[in-house]
Amino acid sequence: MKKILCAGGGTLGPVAPLLAVADRLREADNTIRILWAGTDSGPEREMIERRGIPFTSIPVAKLTRYASRQLLTLPFDYMRARMESARLLDREHPNAVLSAGGFTAVPVVREAYRRRIPCLSHQLDYETGLSNRMISRYCRYVTTSFSYMHSPFPAGTTTYVIPTPTRFRKQDLPSRESACRAFALDPTKPVLLVTGGGTGARTLNDAMSHIRKRFSPEVQIIHLTGKGKSPDLVSDGPGYAVLPFLADEMIAAYAAADIVVSRAGMGAISELAALQKSAVLVPLPNSPQIQNARELKDAVIIVEQGTDGWMEELRLAIESLLKDSERRRQMGIALFDALPTDDGSALANLALSVML
Repeated sequence: MKKILCAGGGTLGPVAPLLAVADRLREADNTIRILWAGTDSGPEREMIERRGIPFTSIPVAKLTRYASRQLLTLPFDYMRARMESARLLDREHPNAVLSAGGFTAVPVVREAYRRRIPCLSHQLDYETGLSNRMISRYCRYVTTSFSYMHSPFPAGTTTYVIPTPTRFRKQDLPSRESACRAFALDPTKPVLLVTGGGTGARTLNDAMSHIRKRFSPEVQIIHLTGKGKSPDLVSDGPGYAVLPFLADEMIAAYAAADIVVSRAGMGAISELAALQKSAVLVPLPNSPQIQNARELKDAVIIVEQGTDGWMEELRLAIESLLKDSERRRQMGIALFDALPTDDGSALANLALSVML
């Protein structure tokens, strides 16, 4: 029996694309066993175990941008992560390791390379993350969502530009009517979906709490706050659905939404592109999300958090789109054209090729 170990967690960014690839691998060969290395701190375990995929938690060893206790214990955390990764690899003997970046992948890929297990990694964000720069030298292939004039990876790295793997396709969308009913919303009224990603965004939650009072009563909102991020936010009447997190049910939220307000992680953006949704992006400050949004500036509205009057700018952007259905339609098409996506087949085929 062939096995593939997927390594990713902490946020849904590196998880959702790999879930799409895992589905394609199972379709291509139903004897392949998918395994997963993730974290206990992220939102991924439930989604993965729901699919019947064995899940192993790897200790978190993340290099932070600021002074913290986590930074002080990093060397010890990393050694623990390496040891746990080694145990997993020696127990399961996978034929390949697959990642989409993120700190969880680093110890797994490093230990897999020592055991001559072929590794592949996908670079989601336009700016290459530290994790992928660290592991690229150990990977048989590195795939990217964007093309680069000058490769950001070390010399000798074999790279391919492929469509971004996404777990949802436009043909998978339920009807808007059934989707609205799932959230107790009226399908004849406009719906705004607000999401800070798999782990939520407290600042975005606070902004929406402030500005939603100025929207027309006709505007309905599905607000995904993130687990534990804004416990004071609750559904306070019809037309305002507050939820901490959605896993595979996210497809219904997308189907109900006329507009999506989101962070600018590539996992989220690629789903918006695949589903041709009009989007207002609020990138996380001082992060690769800013460049992700700027690369797609002709297909989305960008509101930069922290600038003077940014909450009012966000409100005006939402209201302008609510009034213009044709612009919403054109933005969805433009995003679809600007960011090629697929169902995970391209990366799955590469993974299968290294297992032969």
